[in-house]
Amino acid sequence: MSVTKENILKLSSVEKAIDLDPHNKRIKVYQIPSEELFFPLKQELEKIAQANQCEKIIFYCREDELDPLEQLSNCDHEGKINGFFQGDDAYIYSLFLSPERNKPIAKEEEERVMQIVENDQKWIKEIVLPEEFTMRSANIEDAPHMAELYDAVFETYPTPMNDAEYIAEMMESDVYFTIVEHQDTLVSACSADLFPAYNSAEMTDCATLPEYRGKGLLSHQFRHLEQKMRELGVQTLFSYTRALSVGMNLINARHGYEYTGRMLQNSNISGKLEDMNIWVKTLANEH
Repeated sequence: MSVTKENILKLSSVEKAIDLDPHNKRIKVYQIPSEELFFPLKQELEKIAQANQCEKIIFYCREDELDPLEQLSNCDHEGKINGFFQGDDAYIYSLFLSPERNKPIAKEEEERVMQIVENDQKWIKEIVLPEEFTMRSANIEDAPHMAELYDAVFETYPTPMNDAEYIAEMMESDVYFTIVEHQDTLVSACSADLFPAYNSAEMTDCATLPEYRGKGLLSHQFRHLEQKMRELGVQTLFSYTRALSVGMNLINARHGYEYTGRMLQNSNISGKLEDMNIWVKTLANEH
């Protein structure tokens, strides 16, 4: 396939090799072409980025695809997802089209969060859901209440999770949701977003109403979704976690995920771009 705007948009809409994401002002590229096509691709992506006010192009590449990325002076290695590509590691390189985008949001506070996580040293072994709470897999009929939950928890979110139709579409597109209810009220939700072509899944869309936090509701859902992914034969789980969130980083660490990098100004959450920590768990390594 030649490198043209039309073919790039085809890859975006059909093969999902390229994800154009104006809401987060970024483009994700999951399939790197041959080295001779890389720089024409880069040029076309930069034009598309400029037209859509995107300031960051993120490349997920295998080890043997690193050379052209390492030649770019404004391209930084931000992290890695071990085993992302059917067991092969994905190296994450970000091409920053704006110098302001390539700056941490709150570096000292983010390091303080990681220090708390490193000093925690707790593992979640057995999780018991508190009385009067029930957890189950979500279905399409739950989508309106889930949209209300996400709208209540987040001022903005990287994807339109306050839209019930969007949630319903996700459920039909390899995204597995769980929900927790308390006295028939939906109070927490979480998902595993499966990448079938790569045999990986992202643990994401975690939300709990403020008054119900601290009860282990998300941990309970994590454990359930992890087991579902094991049953599907998924090799790798990963999570992009707000670098300033003590609670969510602790959940990842306590469930045995490994910190593998930080993506600067990566996701539009609660009204602003935030840095995201990368956490990875390789299910194939478990005994």
